[in-house]
Amino acid sequence: MKESTAVEQQIEQDAPARPARKKAPARTAANGAPTRPAKGRRSPEELQARILAAAIAEFAEHSYSGARIDKISKRAKTVDRMLYYYFGSKERLYQAVLEHLYAEMVEEQRSFVQTESDPVEGMKQLIAHSWHHYNKNPDLVRLLMTENLLRAKYVKKSAKIKRVSMPLIETISHLLATGQRAQVFRKDIDAETVLMTVMALGFFYVSNHHTCSRWLGVDLMESERRDAWLAHITEVVLDNLRPR
Repeated sequence: MKESTAVEQQIEQDAPARPARKKAPARTAANGAPTRPAKGRRSPEELQARILAAAIAEFAEHSYSGARIDKISKRAKTVDRMLYYYFGSKERLYQAVLEHLYAEMVEEQRSFVQTESDPVEGMKQLIAHSWHHYNKNPDLVRLLMTENLLRAKYVKKSAKIKRVSMPLIETISHLLATGQRAQVFRKDIDAETVLMTVMALGFFYVSNHHTCSRWLGVDLMESERRDAWLAHITEVVLDNLRPR
């Protein structure tokens, strides 16, 4: 009980100092009795969310080995002790970051709803959905690169991530089956191969755009070039799906 009280006090102390305000006039209840103005308080959930957001930015920028707890707490506008209280260690915080990003990725995939009954159009929409997710989440791309350098060390340790299945696999399987029945997709290809192709072409472009832009002497993140790359991914995938 004492520890919980101390934590609550620390949360309140973490809040940045605010300039003094003029005292608001007393409010009265319906019966005329004075009421005490409500005092704002940051909940533990809000503090944990701030810490997690700060950790994502720090780990994405500096990788696991280069990230520092004191910089994360500074970004989150709290103190180191609160990070250890909620997450236990730097390793557990990094793992929580990976679990959060994987959960967001799965939720994003679940949100994909095919708007066309035509399997070809449905596949085009799925490719665009995946491509735009990488473009909107550069931190995810950088952190997945870091975890691959670590040979998926922390992904393997996470029971939550082990239970994750990619919803797009099921969606692609459905699109393939529909297209195969309509004889617009070849029958000797599986959903995993299609998904890996889509992910490889999209992920590589975003993860390597800095060096590739330098080599090619162009800005690969210009909107026109990204649109052209999406068209290229779509053409490659659909051409590979056509019956031989």
